Amino acid sequence: MAQILDYEMALEQAAGNEPLAKEIFEMLLAELPKLRQDLQHALADKNKTACWDHAHKLYGSTAYTGVPRLKEVAHKMESAIKDDNEQLMTETFDALSVEIDSILEIGANELKQEWTS
Repeated sequence: MAQILDYEMALEQAAGNEPLAKEIFEMLLAELPKLRQDLQHALADKNKTACWDHAHKLYGSTAYTGVPRLKEVAHKMESAIKDDNEQLMTETFDALSVEIDSILEIGANELKQEWTS
């Protein structure tokens, strides 16, 4: 299973700039609760357009932050929305929530670590 936070991937996306990689990760940490809440509300309202918008924003947020597991699940959510598969959307939202909780749980500590060897 992939890491929750992949330092190498995050640093690669930030052109090797550790302070920038950490800043981008910190921005993700700040956004995740709202992104999850917005997606949850859109799912409850069965608003496919809003679901897509929120899932796509979440997926985009993972592109530069070195969070491969969340990125994979966010992509799966986009696919479930495209396929209009409500059951898979619900299951995938649950998996997204687990990944978001994992990231939020480790986030503050990870920002204190050295990301380069």
